[in-house]
Amino acid sequence: MGNLKSNANLPRLLLFFFICSVAYTLPDSPSDIAELTSARVLFKQGKFQDAAAAYRVILEKNRSSAPAYAGLVQSYLKADDVVAADEASGRAMTALPQSALVHAVHADVYFRKGVLAEAEAEYRTALKLDEKCARARLGMGKILSAVSDSTHAKEYFSKAHEFDPDDGDALYHWAVLLPYPQSVSELEKHLSEYHSSPEEERREREFVELVRGIGDREIWVGPKDTPENAIKLELLTPRPGTILGLGMRVKFNNTVNATLLLDTGTSWMTIPRKLAEKLGARKISDYAIEGVGDSGPGGGYFAWVDKITVGDVEFHDCVVHVTLKSNAAGVDGIAGTNIFSKYQVTIDFPRRELRLAQLPPSISAVGDLAVHPVTEGHAGTPFSFGHIMLLSTLVNHSLAGLFVLDSGANISSISPQMAQKLGKLQETTNRVAGSSGAINKVSVLGDAVLEFSGAPEPKRDLAAFDPGSLSRQLGTEVSGFIGFDVLSRMKLRIDYRDGMVEF
Repeated sequence: MGNLKSNANLPRLLLFFFICSVAYTLPDSPSDIAELTSARVLFKQGKFQDAAAAYRVILEKNRSSAPAYAGLVQSYLKADDVVAADEASGRAMTALPQSALVHAVHADVYFRKGVLAEAEAEYRTALKLDEKCARARLGMGKILSAVSDSTHAKEYFSKAHEFDPDDGDALYHWAVLLPYPQSVSELEKHLSEYHSSPEEERREREFVELVRGIGDREIWVGPKDTPENAIKLELLTPRPGTILGLGMRVKFNNTVNATLLLDTGTSWMTIPRKLAEKLGARKISDYAIEGVGDSGPGGGYFAWVDKITVGDVEFHDCVVHVTLKSNAAGVDGIAGTNIFSKYQVTIDFPRRELRLAQLPPSISAVGDLAVHPVTEGHAGTPFSFGHIMLLSTLVNHSLAGLFVLDSGANISSISPQMAQKLGKLQETTNRVAGSSGAINKVSVLGDAVLEFSGAPEPKRDLAAFDPGSLSRQLGTEVSGFIGFDVLSRMKLRIDYRDGMVEF
């Protein structure tokens, strides 16, 4: 009889749990839906602070609205208020711990903070709760892209757009990977329907114009057979006591010779307008050149160069950046190492030599997680964000961050936000020059230790300054730069295809 009584009560228990579940995941009311729609309109118009305020009003009445929490967090992130986004996502997790969407936007905050292992774990949790969660699909696509798994990243971006066609970020990441000319039409749709800051919209317009100008042409076409090639480099010392880095001799169109600063932190090549006009470079589209510095973006444009020769390696149909500013450092321009992305690249800094070799067979990632926390001993893990390589780096054996591998910076540096957590900053009268002018506010973190190469690093002073808009552009926190002063005693190997860096 006892069992029969228990069974008789089972429907009641199920009804109780059902009622609790309904109360816990209460659907948005018609008025909430109307307010969500209005907030979404503000978001798409690029009025992120107004959108955040609208989402807060909804949450004051209904603290179980996952879309309102998601909209609030995304509004803060778009406004680059990471602290507010972090606090809002924490409240959302407390209120709705079983919501896939809430886990996904919580992961978005982790991604923006540069803790990619935690971001990946949250995206995977969201997908376990709801495999059709578009925001989680998008996030996993970004994770896979960062670890150079472009094939699977593309699949995740496509599914994210399929599951939520109204997500502007999903539309953008999907559109970028489409073939020409479909990519241009979809990117133009994104530009017309989803607005952001003037700087972000300018960058997107420049990108669309570049894609339209290139069309379906292959660029930077190198030799069919991989050259076993050693290219001599030279030390660049524009004035006594100043070392910029290593220079590489380049010939343009078989006629014009130049020495360019070898830079692992930039893309393609950047040359001044005077040199571009001398060699007959043809303009493709406008491009505002950005980088470290207080002067803001500089005028420039993309241009075609028919032929560029580096050592014995000839490239055809090359796209270069042309800057309207003269280079105060006195070099002829900058050469990004990603022009060799189809080869395995070895830079031997002490021997001043760059070597190219055939890429090894591709190695698939092992394990369920693509990203591992730095605290587990994975300092030095590389992440690819376009042409920029970020290395997980441990500072003073305690604090982890993402540092740009940047041989074009003659000194290594750290962001003030990270530096202030590690020790007292010293004032300095030194100034740092970047591609966007001088940086006037520079401090120093003394006796810092960087761990990224697997070898013990000596203590050194790190310049502390704001890396500018780079973190906002990449969508993840940049904590500093590993510059030539550190790399000059190393030999490193880069495989752009698989996103590998070895020291």
